[in-house]
Amino acid sequence: MKAEDLVGTYIGCGQEHVAKDGTVTRPLGRKCPYLSWIVYTKEGHVIVVSTPTDRKSISGKRIEDASRDELAKMAEGVVAYAGRYEMKDGKVHHNIQVSFFPNWVGCTNIRTPCFEGNLLTLTTEPEKDGSFQRIFWERVTSV
Repeated sequence: MKAEDLVGTYIGCGQEHVAKDGTVTRPLGRKCPYLSWIVYTKEGHVIVVSTPTDRKSISGKRIEDASRDELAKMAEGVVAYAGRYEMKDGKVHHNIQVSFFPNWVGCTNIRTPCFEGNLLTLTTEPEKDGSFQRIFWERVTSV
């Protein structure tokens, strides 16, 4: 696969956790607990935003009006980062330049991409315990 094969906009359609023994589970027991987008540009940028679907609105009209508790609840489960991507040895490397989670800035998320039609599966590198994630994305032609 080449980097240009990834170019496009995708909407998340779930993920699953695969244990070392092959047991597959879906987070929170729901098919798609997050509203997620990933965008790969032809210039080599990647943008990922994922938010839980059950987040509640805050009492104020502006984010500046949110209480500390509301700000904390808004942040729960949010994944957001952007940077550059490149293909190396059949894997896509997300080189993170900005992130909601500051510890990721300067890090690289490595995923193995696989297409079945418009469905893109990104498989994470195995954890120390041998488990990994499969994250499913559907390419969209208009949003």
